This record gives sequence, structure tokens and C-alpha cells, in this order.
Amino acid sequence: METIASIENMEDVASELSNGLSGAVDSVHETNCALDSISESTNAALANAEKAVEETLAEVCRLESLVQSLESQISSADGDKENGEDNSAKDELATAQNDLTEAKEVLKDCEEKREKASEISKQVETLRQQFQQTSQVSLMRMGELGEQCANRLRLASEALEKYIAEHPRSPVASFANWSRWTPAANVPVTPNVLSERMKSADIRAIIAHEAERDPRFRFIIEDYRQRWTTTNELTKKADIFRQTRRNVSGELAERIVVSTFRPLGDVSTQDRTVFDDGRYTKTDITIRNLRAPLILGRGNHLFAPKGGTVAFEVKAGCSDYLKAQGDHLVFQAGGHRAANAAATICTADIHDLPADKERELRDRLKAAGSPIIGMLPRKKDIDRSLFEAIAYGIGKERI
Repeated sequence: METIASIENMEDVASELSNGLSGAVDSVHETNCALDSISESTNAALANAEKAVEETLAEVCRLESLVQSLESQISSADGDKENGEDNSAKDELATAQNDLTEAKEVLKDCEEKREKASEISKQVETLRQQFQQTSQVSLMRMGELGEQCANRLRLASEALEKYIAEHPRSPVASFANWSRWTPAANVPVTPNVLSERMKSADIRAIIAHEAERDPRFRFIIEDYRQRWTTTNELTKKADIFRQTRRNVSGELAERIVVSTFRPLGDVSTQDRTVFDDGRYTKTDITIRNLRAPLILGRGNHLFAPKGGTVAFEVKAGCSDYLKAQGDHLVFQAGGHRAANAAATICTADIHDLPADKERELRDRLKAAGSPIIGMLPRKKDIDRSLFEAIAYGIGKERI
């Protein structure tokens, strides 16, 4: 059965093929233009070389005729004793013979240049024809692959839609409906809408989806699972799960937020901001080209228009951890200033803080321009979903 992730993977491939074909067409056109220009230059050089040969050959013929004429004149003068020697004609003959010798050398050089120009012109024309032939074959092959991928994507999409229609209560249908949420174009998205969407997120399904979409994430989960299943020692199992909670829960929290808010616009992660003092921070999630206006609360830096940008920091941890992260979160908020709106999304554990400490943390981050919102599930719920993926397999739960 096809999955949402497999469809998205095929969509990525189809998009890359389409972009690759478009880029290849542009590249072929540019190369053809360059080869045409080179061909014109080599043909012009050949024409100039042929013209030089013709002009030099004409000069050689003229000089040969002049030499013959002078030789005949001198010979006639030698037979006529009354005229005496004609030293002037002999000097002119010597000059003409010398010029003829030089002209023949020039002619030889011009002929060699013409041969080289002709050879280069032939090579360029051969290269141009070969490139046109091979490029057309390659473009046709890319087009065929694009059509095959498009057909495969169409069939896979139809199969998935058919399954969803026949199994409307299945987890696949549920996740498909959730992931395909689209905000109304001109209706502002409010914190309540975001919170409800986050609450309805299926963490187990998100893990399976992300593992299918990202081989690196799948490797991480499966590596921990391999270590888990190959030991029977409880202390080692506990250590493996402790490492998982420490090393993967934060990333999973970010992936939950990305999956939840991806329909809002174009998502990028870990965008880097360098401050004037040389320090820098990375923003966990940035969503650009918002498809609807977004309201995160009242005050400055809490509204982003349609087409605007919103930045999110993500923190997953117990209440004490969130409190301890206060200074760091304020610093990270500095990387959100270029966005129209920003927020720090944390686990619901923030509500476990004493009321005055929770208010203090909220006030600090709101003043920093990135108010903290406890939309994510509790850290223990994220950890539990990770445990199930490691202990029972990705997308599975204990029977």
C-alpha cells in the first residue's frame, strides 16, 4: 500500500526531474549558442585564410609574370649588341625574383593556416553535430523518465485515494486528512487553530512518515532499535532509552512542529543568523510565503501577513529544563527579528512551573520578541512514542 510519505517522495523526484529537464534544456540551448558562435568564428577565420591565400596567390602570379617579362626583356637586350647592357632591368629582375621568393613563402604559410583553419572548422562542426545528437537523446530520455515518474505518481496517488475512500477510519486516512489541512487564504490562523492542530497530531504516524522521508532519521531510530533488541540486560536497555530521550526527543519535537505547520507555507530549518558581535544562532523552523495571515497573540512581532514569514524555536523538556533554558531562549530570539512574527514552541511541561515562574519566563520571552507557547505534547508523551518505535518498530505499538 502506498503511503503519504511515498507519494511525497515521488512528488520530490518528479519535481527534481522537471527542474532538471528545464535546467538541461536551458543548458543545451546555451551550449548550442556557444557552439554556434564558435562555429561562426572558425568559419570566419577559414574565410579570411582562404582570402589571404587567394590574394597571396594573385601576388605570386603577378610577380612570376613580371619576372618572365623582365627575363625576356634582358634576353632581348643581350641579343641586341647595339643596346648594350640594361643594368636597370637586371636590378629590377633581381628585386622581382626576391619578392617572388618571399611571396611564395607567404603563400605557403597562408596555405598552412588555411589547412589548420579548415581542420578546426571541421572539428567544431563535428563537435556541434555530436552535441546536438547526444543532447537530444538525453533530453528525450529525461522527458521519458519524467513521464514515467508522473504516471507512477498518478497511479500511486489513485491507489492511496482509493484505499482512503475504502478505509475512512484507518490510521492512513486519519494522517492523510491531518497532513492535508489547508488554512483558508484570507482567514487569520490563530493560536487556538495551531493548538488544536498540534493536539490532533499522531506522533507515532509522524515518526513513521519522517522515517520514510528522511533516511538519516530512519537510521537513527533503527540503530537504537538494533541496540535495544540485541541486549537482554535491563541496565543496558535503560541506558539506550536514556540516550534516545536525550539525543532524539528534541529533534522529534522539531519534526512534529514542522509536520504540523508545513501547510502554512515554505518551511526551512536551522537558518543561521550572525549578530554584530560575531556570535550566531540557528532558528529551528522558519516558514516563508505564508498562505494565510498568522496571529500569535497581541503586541509587536506577533502578526504575520499572508506572504510573510514566521520563525519558531522548539524546546522539549521538563519544566525545570525549560526554566533553565530562559537565557538561551532569549538569545535565540535574536535570530527571529527578521521574521514578521515569532514564537517559542515548547512542550506542555511549562504548565508544571509555579505560576510566578511560568509568568516570569513568558514575560521575558515576549519582551524578547518570541513568546513561549506550550503547544507540544508533554515530554513524556514524546519519549513514549520514541520508546514504541525503538522497542516495537517504527509505526508499530505494543499488541
